[in-house]
Amino acid sequence: MTSVRTRSWAALAGLAVPLALTAAPAHAATAAKPYDFDGNGRTDQVAGAPTLDRGSDAEAGGVVVRYARNASGSGRLGQVITQSTSKVSGSSEDGDHFGSAVASADFDGDGYADLAVGLPGEDFKGKQDAGAVTVLYGTSKGLSGSRSKQFSEPEGKYRYAGFGGALAAGDLNGDGYPDLAVGAVDDERDLTPDDDFPASGSVTILYGGKKGVTTSKSTRFLGQQGEEQDYHFGSSLAVADVDDDGRADVVVVSEGAGDDDDGNDTDGSLSYCAGTSAGPTGCRRLLHERSLGSASTVLVANVAGSARPEVVVGVPDNSAATDPGGITVVTLTGTGTATTASAADVDQEDAGLPGTGEESGDYFGASVAGADLDADGYTDLVVAAPGEAVGDEDAGRVFVIRGGADGLATSGNTAYDQDTPGVPGGSEEGDFFGGSLSLLDVDGDGRPDLSIGAPGEDDGGGRVTTLLGSGSGFTTDGARSYRVRDVDVNDESPYGGSLGEALGR
Repeated sequence: MTSVRTRSWAALAGLAVPLALTAAPAHAATAAKPYDFDGNGRTDQVAGAPTLDRGSDAEAGGVVVRYARNASGSGRLGQVITQSTSKVSGSSEDGDHFGSAVASADFDGDGYADLAVGLPGEDFKGKQDAGAVTVLYGTSKGLSGSRSKQFSEPEGKYRYAGFGGALAAGDLNGDGYPDLAVGAVDDERDLTPDDDFPASGSVTILYGGKKGVTTSKSTRFLGQQGEEQDYHFGSSLAVADVDDDGRADVVVVSEGAGDDDDGNDTDGSLSYCAGTSAGPTGCRRLLHERSLGSASTVLVANVAGSARPEVVVGVPDNSAATDPGGITVVTLTGTGTATTASAADVDQEDAGLPGTGEESGDYFGASVAGADLDADGYTDLVVAAPGEAVGDEDAGRVFVIRGGADGLATSGNTAYDQDTPGVPGGSEEGDFFGGSLSLLDVDGDGRPDLSIGAPGEDDGGGRVTTLLGSGSGFTTDGARSYRVRDVDVNDESPYGGSLGEALGR
């Protein structure tokens, strides 16, 4: 592995944002909700550790699964899954980065959720760093390597494509089976000496069905080429109905590149691939502008009291020299092909957030998650600034910003870091607390809980911290955290695994 563009926390690359939007399956009333791998009705946790070593294979990667106990308190505790795990497709190799992205859905409708895992550094069919996705299927005992399959880009022509760097799941053709959208940010890249930011990237749709995910009828879309090209098309993905026609669409970010110290830049963009009865047949750009340069993550949520959800894009660093980061809230109007978009930028000062104020290197917006935390009908946002100073250390902080009928709140918002009383651990330089975020109900009480990845914690070993939902936000009472070695006591590489670089959400 020599040149794959990994989703490294140090490089602030985008995280997969699988917002599954699926209609109730007509074929199987028992289809599982995402991340319920053992079918017990409770949500399990998944964290990627993409730089985990396996034996002599450096940065082969893995995922850590923490199973939710059932009502009787029994059930499996957890597992670490790598390509060296029994019956898992493929084999661990240097630089595979298995666990760079994750997404979950019940792809085969059997009542057990399944897990898609991206490994953008995988060599596939002789193509170096072409990238791949491995799909693991759920069972009554949890995830199993049996039936697992590995997929690369169906055309499979390009080295360094990074297939699997972003994932999202949802039913895109209305057949009741969720489908899988896969980003490959360096696909079709045509770099010439005078072109710093060439057109690149693709999104591939792999369809679900009775036998699970398959390449049958798969489709692949490229971003815009030419003078107004998309750079890193597919860097972040979500699934939601953005054109208000009642069908789920794929939302696609091209991250572009923020200003570097020499003044070079390329605009980022927001596009969508409209769902139809045959699945998406093309993609349409909604925005292409400088403010989206370095966009890292995307979600669709009703944060501003409008008649339809907004698209929220995290833009953590639009200028290598001066920008502390922000989020862009995109308002949509019109339906179908008449859908139009307008954007408003929000930074730490706009939201009236507590903390040290805006500083270069905060990376505010590196990860964004959303849920209705107080049951008022509006989505509240959790936004990470994993480079934010806590005391004298650039350790990271996460912020809760309330949504409402008048839009995002500009006062009364809250923040958490590892120096907050009750939060496990302590803030240290380079923890990157907030490198990823997840809002899932992991304790089964009906309230969203907040899981926070800190991939730089413990000399790069990484840690995931969970704050339980309180009904109005979160509480630090009962807060807990874990590392790879807390799940696998035989782990031989406690450092450098980057646990929490990606979280299932």
